[in-house]
Amino acid sequence: MLEFDDPRSGSFEPLKEVTEEKTVVLGLVSTKRHLLESQTDLIQRIQAAARFLPLDRLALSPQCGFASSVMGNRISITDQLKKLRRVVETARAVWG
Repeated sequence: MLEFDDPRSGSFEPLKEVTEEKTVVLGLVSTKRHLLESQTDLIQRIQAAARFLPLDRLALSPQCGFASSVMGNRISITDQLKKLRRVVETARAVWG
């Protein structure tokens, strides 16, 4: 699992170093911000990652847990559910 939810994460270029037996889970959905990522943006980012690692060796998830600190993140349960649904619908659109 690798976090790629913000510009600080850098490019997907390091994925070209992943060994053949590994699958990479792209943490593209932020658990820190309530703003819902668009499916179009997520698909474009997955396609960008697929330039360095085959699509069948990639997966999608939130970048971390929704309570990644002792105090948790200021994101409502409703927003968390929206984000999890977006992960599922995007995964279905990309991988079937």
